[in-house]
Amino acid sequence: MESLVKELNEICMRDPFREKIVIVDSHTIGEQINEAFIKKDFQAVNLKYLTVLDLARSVVELNADQPADMLDQTVGVHFTYTLLKRIKEQGALHYFSGMEITPSFSHAIFLAIQTLRLSGYTKETLNLNAFVAPAKAEDMAEILAGYEKLLQANTFIDRADLLTKAMEYALIDEKKLFILQSNLQLSQLEEQFLKKILPENTAKLPLAPVFGIDLPERTSLSSVRWGEPSPLSYLYQQDKAGGKPDLHIFTAKTEELEVKQILEQIKKSKSSLDENVIYYTSADSYVTLFYHLSQRIDIPVTYGEGLPISFSRPGRLVSGLLGWIQSNYSVQAFLDLLNEGLLELDDEAPSKTRMARILRDLQIGWSEERYGACLAAEIENLNSESPYYETRLKEFSWLKGWFSSIFRKLPAFDLTINYKKCLTGIAHILKNFSKTSSGLDEISKTALLEEIEKIIPYADEALPKYDVIEKVKDLLLSIRVQQSRPKPGHLHVTSYKNGTYNNRTNVFFAGLDNKKFPGNAGEDPLLLDLERRKLSSSLPLRSEKGQINLYTLLQVMAQTAGTVTVSYCHFDINDNRVMNPAFVVLQCYRLMTGDQNADFKALKLLPTSIIAGDILDDKDYWNEKLASNQPVRLTGGILGCFSNVEQGIAAEIKRNSSGYSEFDGIVQIDANEDDPLLNQKKTMSAGKLETLAKCPYSYFLKEVLRVKPIEEISFNANKWLDPASRGSLLHSIFENFYKQLKKENAKPSYALHLDKLIALATSLIEQQKEVLPPPNERIFLREMNDILECCKIFLKEEERHSEDYEAIDFEYSFGIDGKEPAVIKLPSGELRISGIIDRVDKSSDGTYHIIDYKTGSTYGYKKNGSFKGGRQLQHMIYALAIEQHLQLGEGAVEESSYYFPTVKGMAERFTRKQDAILRTNGLDILEKLIDVIKHGHFEMTDDVEDCKYCVFKLVCRRHFYNQDTLEMKQSNQKLKGVRAYD
Repeated sequence: MESLVKELNEICMRDPFREKIVIVDSHTIGEQINEAFIKKDFQAVNLKYLTVLDLARSVVELNADQPADMLDQTVGVHFTYTLLKRIKEQGALHYFSGMEITPSFSHAIFLAIQTLRLSGYTKETLNLNAFVAPAKAEDMAEILAGYEKLLQANTFIDRADLLTKAMEYALIDEKKLFILQSNLQLSQLEEQFLKKILPENTAKLPLAPVFGIDLPERTSLSSVRWGEPSPLSYLYQQDKAGGKPDLHIFTAKTEELEVKQILEQIKKSKSSLDENVIYYTSADSYVTLFYHLSQRIDIPVTYGEGLPISFSRPGRLVSGLLGWIQSNYSVQAFLDLLNEGLLELDDEAPSKTRMARILRDLQIGWSEERYGACLAAEIENLNSESPYYETRLKEFSWLKGWFSSIFRKLPAFDLTINYKKCLTGIAHILKNFSKTSSGLDEISKTALLEEIEKIIPYADEALPKYDVIEKVKDLLLSIRVQQSRPKPGHLHVTSYKNGTYNNRTNVFFAGLDNKKFPGNAGEDPLLLDLERRKLSSSLPLRSEKGQINLYTLLQVMAQTAGTVTVSYCHFDINDNRVMNPAFVVLQCYRLMTGDQNADFKALKLLPTSIIAGDILDDKDYWNEKLASNQPVRLTGGILGCFSNVEQGIAAEIKRNSSGYSEFDGIVQIDANEDDPLLNQKKTMSAGKLETLAKCPYSYFLKEVLRVKPIEEISFNANKWLDPASRGSLLHSIFENFYKQLKKENAKPSYALHLDKLIALATSLIEQQKEVLPPPNERIFLREMNDILECCKIFLKEEERHSEDYEAIDFEYSFGIDGKEPAVIKLPSGELRISGIIDRVDKSSDGTYHIIDYKTGSTYGYKKNGSFKGGRQLQHMIYALAIEQHLQLGEGAVEESSYYFPTVKGMAERFTRKQDAILRTNGLDILEKLIDVIKHGHFEMTDDVEDCKYCVFKLVCRRHFYNQDTLEMKQSNQKLKGVRAYD
């Protein structure tokens, strides 16, 4: 910058009172040059920094009859999307006919249109011969013509129109002194406009030269004027290098360690933050790391390319709202928004915990209709005599009103969604309920609302649901905020592409591995290099991208007057692979060491560490301890601050020991509370006893500790009914069908009753649809047809079965809804049983047959087995229970069966004869299981297959146990006795 500032001062001194305009690529570059100029105590009198568009706009404003509205890129991309949709629907696309019209494709087409128009092309002048295929040329011409019509219809002008109009009025202005930035990035129209207003002898600011690398050809206006070389000018021509540069290299294991090492070096240098600048090669890799680390250690940072909107609460709220809409307003998606602290509700709202409990307990699942219906039903069912009546009425009423108001604003979940309503609904929630707690949040909220405001006038259209979601994502979630020039007192982080006019003394280049730099030189499929060459010599070629990136980086290095540090990480955590340095790092190493023959092997010898050298956050402290050769035992002083960790360590030690402890399920129970033989109020169900037999530890968690997994109905775009809901619906169909037959005193007949059964099933399915809406009609029809097929299988089997049996009772219950429990007499006492028997049949010989409908797979059931080691007890328990409850007499129930009237089960029955041997064995099993409870000996299952569908996997952590240790802990002889009964 020395020679540039010196040259600019000389120009100002020669002509102090004349207006001087420095033409720059961006206002940021102008600010950087001006800052360097003022730092040298030079006087910036009558000195302005303007872009080519600034000049064109001022010319048009001075001469045009009426002002024109400039097309914003947001609106332009939307117009392009609408245009492409319409052209494709009309069948006017040929080359691009197979392309799906997406926001990203529309974005790419919009940029291609801008490239063509800034090269001077219109629909009339487009060079059709430049394209590789006639069909492509026709499509581009069609798109260009449609785009121009849209501009006229909406009275907009774009950059190309502005420059074209400016050229109509442009005259050479001798009163002003124009100064050019070197290496201006000019389109053909911009160059033509400048030629019309610039005098012949226009000054150009110099840059430090870059030797040893060729730059693509430039015109006189966009060329580079060389100034005085710096030591780093010779990086690629080291045989002529003079002077030793202040250059340093380091490598780090990961990108995070690379960032931390840069901050460590800044700290070690004792320089102020605003004397340092960090350039990255990839924003995605480094901005997130710098942002989160700077927030944790509280250092002020400016970002040249800004921050993703997702770093802010309003940005995450928009992302969450789109997920909520996409999930058909599922409760879980809404609770995610709530729990992340993205919503700010009024003082009348229930607490977050209470709201989550209410919405889960109501089993709303998803669908806007269910929120209102379930809340209204709950309000209706509230007991006015309850002491909590007023509180609950207030909570439910607030929720009903709030969701009602929100759903009025948001679009209905359908195959098509109104784009405008989706945007206005999101804007309404952002304005009224978005929580903001920082400057970033406030700026982001404003940016989102402004972006929505731009597009609203043109967004009133119904589009497929997926397209709307993708369009909103492209519109809002791609926003970057807090773009900033370097500020005093702040560390500056930006892309190396913005660093040519930096004037800070300590410069860091991060991410110089060969994956990120010099970058991929792939073709642009919309405008190939071959086509670009034919269209205009001013168009940049994609094949030259890597070379241009390299030149830009070298230019930034050459311009730097202070210390330069380059770095790269040598391991990619995401791809789990080793990374290699870019060639420019090797050149830096050669220049730094003076060894021009050094190769990449020398770089591998650079020192590196797997942990941060300085403790910048909590993780660094613990990593340092983990990496130490000396094992460190956590003392009571530290553990005292982390009681949960202390308790966890104690539990882990006991779990890993050979002894049996309370953490493995051996406890002193309250017999009066938990022993069902002593507690007269405690009833046991077949399900509880089977759980106790399968895995006593699971029973312990659920029934003794009362651990309860969160029950959620989650939205699945490919499935309607979960297994439990489907099973309940089939049970209801079969029960109601048999009740109708009983009224008619008829036996099931496939020929006579199929239509009746199908009509009943269809009616109940429709009722279920009202209660729990399916994700779409296709899924609904698929699952309905499956249920109807199950009904047909059921009727065919029942017609055969009814020859020897008569169904006499359905959903027979005991021990629930105020009914007396059944009692099973054991040697040690009476066991009270609750349950519901699906169906009771009576055979032609007067004995009874218990049927339990199963609507899943037949896996785990055998023809010859009886108890499966205690895991199948229901058949015997229900036989004993109903005999006692109906006073039928011992042996009245001759058999019980598990019946699978489904497509998968193909009406298979697994029948268990309830003979004396089976009953004796069954009672022995129950006695042994009650002993497990009495002694508080709740060990984990001995069969890992029992864990397959267990809801307590994360709690019991059986898979963490050493197998030998686990076997030693499974010493309960009572349970082993149960397992003996197959």
